[in-house]
Amino acid sequence: MTEFWGIFYLVWTVLCYFFAKQLFVRTRKIYLSPIIVVPVFSIVLIFILQHQFQDYYHYTQYLVTMLGPITVAFAIPVFRYRSMIQQHFRVLILSSSFAMLVGILSSWFLASLMDFDEIVKNSLLARSISIPFALVLTEKVGGSISLIPLFTVITGLAGMLLGDILLLWMGFKNRIASGAALGNAAHAMGIARARQRHELEGVIASLSMIISGIIMVVLAPMVISLIKYLVSAIARACHQLL
Repeated sequence: MTEFWGIFYLVWTVLCYFFAKQLFVRTRKIYLSPIIVVPVFSIVLIFILQHQFQDYYHYTQYLVTMLGPITVAFAIPVFRYRSMIQQHFRVLILSSSFAMLVGILSSWFLASLMDFDEIVKNSLLARSISIPFALVLTEKVGGSISLIPLFTVITGLAGMLLGDILLLWMGFKNRIASGAALGNAAHAMGIARARQRHELEGVIASLSMIISGIIMVVLAPMVISLIKYLVSAIARACHQLL
């Protein structure tokens, strides 16, 4: 019976994706994107069958492992624009580093403010990078492998849905700046939206996402440890003063 449900969920996810993709291509409505339609349909199905999300994830985890090669494939358009990338490489490195720092600080501050559990708090720290990088980072900072895909998808959806509005409000007209913003803030979903806006924005978003992922995996554990130490030190100082 276990093998049946494993094959069923795997086939369901693949067929649901192709259906959602065709629906999105015909309508071009952002709320009908596969990243929204497939999870919604899958959640409804899990509720109807009265199964657990852990079961679904166990049966479809092979699809998650494909995210690694997919992430590497983003390097193809980057190679085509290598001369332009070399020209703006320092700016992209700085913007990705700043985005990483803002993502960590904002997540830690809000999670602490709402008194979230330590595991949830650590899982939120990896929300602003693509899932392959986030899964690696989660193991280093003590987060939950089950929560990371959820937080990452929510972050990507928010960036994809609100990105255009924020960029318009801020008056961004530079395609490099817009692409970097979407890639850093909404990772893979930001890349999809950036490619719809302009090919150059899509390339910059791809590079920004890859750079942010590498920086987060390499430097974030050290930065997170430093932040925790500083927060604890400030808390002890305040306690002594009071």
